Amino acid sequence: MTVYTYSRVSTESQNVQQQVQVLEKYNPDYSISEKFTGTTLDRPKFDKLVKKTLKPGDSLIVQDVSRLGRKASAVLALAEDLQDRNIKLIVDNLGGLDVTSSAGKLIFTILSGIAAASRETMLERQKIGINRAKAEGRYKGRKALDPVVVKTAKDLVASGMKKKDVASQLKIGES
Repeated sequence: MTVYTYSRVSTESQNVQQQVQVLEKYNPDYSISEKFTGTTLDRPKFDKLVKKTLKPGDSLIVQDVSRLGRKASAVLALAEDLQDRNIKLIVDNLGGLDVTSSAGKLIFTILSGIAAASRETMLERQKIGINRAKAEGRYKGRKALDPVVVKTAKDLVASGMKKKDVASQLKIGES
């Protein structure tokens, strides 16, 4: 049985170290961390861990349900997949509860819904704030990219490079 911890933050300005330190008490064999949005389960390190690395009998430990993602349906599907593969999923801030147990599933389902609702509420508040700032003439939108960067990005995509790789190389968003 191998113990893995997974830590994630969403932005470059956030620090994953606090989560890593909290999870050290589990004496993990491997500690995986990354900076990637929680709105998708398509995160490079997480994807590799879940799809290729974890084996029956292993344990995956996270500090908080929200570290797995913000979409309740995706997080619940992940938990079910891990359970089907005989992999324990433990959430530290639930007292180290194994959410693949029957009681754990109940609590996990509720908290996954709360994490999703929290994200939706934050987005609604953000939209309200943007609309108010626009009405007051204070919101200008995000700054336009340098035309040279835009041309370079288009050229790289046209040459066959993946949008994700172009965005990473040029340090810009994929959109």
